[in-house]
Amino acid sequence: MTARVIHGPFGPKQMMQLREIYERARAVTAQYPESHVANKAAKKLIDAFETVTSSDARGGRCLSETDPQGNA
Repeated sequence: MTARVIHGPFGPKQMMQLREIYERARAVTAQYPESHVANKAAKKLIDAFETVTSSDARGGRCLSETDPQGNA
């Protein structure tokens, strides 16, 4: 029997892509001043990641369990 890592609704490739987006957003916040539009956008991404991960840690709903409206 082989061990299988479960990543929730995302596969390993998607998790790597999400982690890269998060890390790059952190780099943008370090590179640009707070008033810069890129910094503001990066902070919104970081907040979204941290909100999802903190709600998962507390037993909250995952992104795949939400009821999305429209086509994103």
